[in-house]
Amino acid sequence: MTQNSATKIDILHIMAGADVICAGNERIALGFPEEVVKAWMQKKVGPTAWIVPDIRSHAGSVQWAMEFPLYFALFVQGKFAAKEKIPVLLHERDWADVVDYLRLTLLGLTRDEMRAEGVAASTATMLSLESEYLALKHGDGTVAAIEDFLAPHFFDAEGVVELGGLRVKSHGNNTYSFFSADDRIEEYRLDATTVQKPPYLEPLTPATAPIVPQPFEVITLGTTNGFDPRGPCSNVLVQAHGRFVLIDSGPYIRTLLAHAGVSLDQLGALVITHAHEDHAVGLCALLDLTHRIELFVTRETAAILRRKLAILNPHLSQPETLLDDAFDLTYVEPGVVYDSLGLKLRFHYTFHSIPCTGVEVSMRIDDHVRRALIVGDNDARAHIQKAATNGIVSTERLDQLLALYGWQGDLVVADAGGGLIHGAAPDFASNQSAHVVFVHTGALPDNERHLHTLAESGHRYTIVAQNTRPTPLERGLAHKALAEAFTAGEHDWIGALLDSATPMSVNRGRVVVRAGDTSRDVFVALTGELTVFADRGTARAAPVAMIHAGEVFGEMAVVNGAPRSASVVAATPARLLRIPAEVFESFARSTRLADTLPELWHKRSDLDRVGVLAGASVTTRNLLARHAVRRSIEAGSTLIREGSRSNTVFVLVAGRVQVYKGTAPLLVHGVPVIVDSGALIGETAPFLEKERNASIVAIDECEVLAIRGSDFKRVVERSPQLFCCISGIVKARAA
Repeated sequence: MTQNSATKIDILHIMAGADVICAGNERIALGFPEEVVKAWMQKKVGPTAWIVPDIRSHAGSVQWAMEFPLYFALFVQGKFAAKEKIPVLLHERDWADVVDYLRLTLLGLTRDEMRAEGVAASTATMLSLESEYLALKHGDGTVAAIEDFLAPHFFDAEGVVELGGLRVKSHGNNTYSFFSADDRIEEYRLDATTVQKPPYLEPLTPATAPIVPQPFEVITLGTTNGFDPRGPCSNVLVQAHGRFVLIDSGPYIRTLLAHAGVSLDQLGALVITHAHEDHAVGLCALLDLTHRIELFVTRETAAILRRKLAILNPHLSQPETLLDDAFDLTYVEPGVVYDSLGLKLRFHYTFHSIPCTGVEVSMRIDDHVRRALIVGDNDARAHIQKAATNGIVSTERLDQLLALYGWQGDLVVADAGGGLIHGAAPDFASNQSAHVVFVHTGALPDNERHLHTLAESGHRYTIVAQNTRPTPLERGLAHKALAEAFTAGEHDWIGALLDSATPMSVNRGRVVVRAGDTSRDVFVALTGELTVFADRGTARAAPVAMIHAGEVFGEMAVVNGAPRSASVVAATPARLLRIPAEVFESFARSTRLADTLPELWHKRSDLDRVGVLAGASVTTRNLLARHAVRRSIEAGSTLIREGSRSNTVFVLVAGRVQVYKGTAPLLVHGVPVIVDSGALIGETAPFLEKERNASIVAIDECEVLAIRGSDFKRVVERSPQLFCCISGIVKARAA
């Protein structure tokens, strides 16, 4: 793209169905396919004006997806704060539809419109009051209308309009000519027929394994928002015995389903929580379904969707009835339970800028009710409480909204989008559900990542698995891990632990154990890796250890009877066995783990401070801790004597020691060699098999861990990583 004072005209291609016409200072956006804002952000383009194309939708892909372009102009470009309108070039016949489409998206229905759709008077009053409270307002407090944001420039009878020295002629069918005093481009056609691909920074990865039919499973197809170019918007799929309920149909929904390994024909029902584009623009794509499915939706949202579909599909004979002709509508009421594919659906209203619902999905399995909560787009707790203080939210309504944060079940999928109308992860910090994951954001703050689980596109949360018991192979792997971790464990007790265990698959990034929690379950890692994070008082929790397949974690909370001391987060997808707390507590009492494990952990904590051992596995450090003997050394005592053939390895836990050659202190560059706590001393002796070449003398009263050389060597040789590290030190010392 070139720019100069002679108003040269250039066309910057953004994505299929979207270009930007550049002339002088103008950057005119032509075409609004789904997620076009993310393509603008990647191209670093800020349009100064719009051209509304002739084609509104094509083959299920919306070409008038103007909601987020409007937000982009108002908030990212700052036009609302600057009180600037967006110049919009269009045919006068389209103006009313553009205004209505964006009004329905930004403001929703009025109270009277909701009443006309059959919404109860009290509900219509509540929803309109909340929408007005969250709406954009002028300085005098009045709600801003769509006409306050857009400045229409209509094509004249010849199809011509002028903006900033650029003349644009519309030929119809998405074809335009552009003229300046110095340049022209004639009959340029915006192609809306080419297959449009999601413009994400991180390409969607197709599923490499098929979705296994499960009784009850939740799959996140997309997890971010309309302004995050890294990935797709939040949409959720619920599996019930091999059939699927789609919760929201956002941009590129067909692509997201295909990448998850689900075909359109597998959809048995649809829930639309609200009519914002990031949740409902994909409704056009579902017109390609080969069978009718049930659509669960509130009356007011159905009315918005009905009107939007009509605006986007004027080429059909009866677009105003398209929603009713394509789907079997079930109008939902909050608190009422509905059935679909063996699932129970129970809806609730959230606090959002237009009417929005969330849904609890549940299923009865073997006399137990298993439940998941899809919270829906919902404002932050502090904002809701402020609205209550301002008289917008009644006491009863406030109680209903706050109950979402305390809801308990198997899974919560919550809004952490932040900003003025979305939630925050810390609002759910005390939630006691088995698992809480967050959507509507592409990243959590650094200081929250070890405490909260961010969902990602394609993640699966199996609530009820087809196979709920460990396989023989899984039992064998876990038996070996438990026997190594708890040497006092009797065979029968380990068998009892395994009999009570439940296998679980976790996605990368899942917080399996959260610091401060009072949960007591114990876990065996069968596959994958997990990272241990400890709060060191810094802005971001520090990774302090890795847990590898074949290792046990979580037992400390049981033995100590204290809250979790660290967070454990899956670094890769992992397969775990979860041992219930009450069973492990019985095992711990029977084997008197409280008498032996605390000292083991104390020694392991001392080993964790040694830099050479930082990369060693938990199993390796446990083995070293078992062989370590704690000793106190008086000041002036010799820990290692030059010329001796002792090969004991020491960890200096407290105090300082000094290195001597002969009777004189060893000097390096004229400075005595003094070793501080946290050091490993004599680690090369078991491998060199030579006399000690220096003496180590305690300066202070010291505390050390002593490990026999043969034990140290045997443990090190079991760990290639640690062996290579020690081997490098051996060679350096021998040189």
